[in-house]
Amino acid sequence: MAVKERQTEYETIYIMTPVADEDVRASTRSRVEGIIADGGGHLLTFDDWGSRRLSYRIRDRSEGRYHEQGVYQYTRFLAPGEVIAEIERNLRNLDAVLKFMTVKIEEDLEPAERLNRPEEEEE
Repeated sequence: MAVKERQTEYETIYIMTPVADEDVRASTRSRVEGIIADGGGHLLTFDDWGSRRLSYRIRDRSEGRYHEQGVYQYTRFLAPGEVIAEIERNLRNLDAVLKFMTVKIEEDLEPAERLNRPEEEEE
């Protein structure tokens, strides 16, 4: 994909099964970051929030059992809109991912200007 001049800032949070080991976590992170890079986007922040209690039980698609804990991972990035569909398609197809959500933070950004903005300006 060609790099577009203006991009949108997004954040994606996905919850993985509590039994997801470090290799599964790392490969999922690499996959998401690779999609962002291949789409001409820029990674701003990644944070592994670790294992947390879920608000409600979530059923595992692959094993059919319910989980009360999940491993949260947070990614903030700049990308063209079509990258979101590819990220979500990949997360949907991974057995280790229980839930995910992408939120648009800010539209119509110049990547160079946003990359130079300090993170303290985030709300």
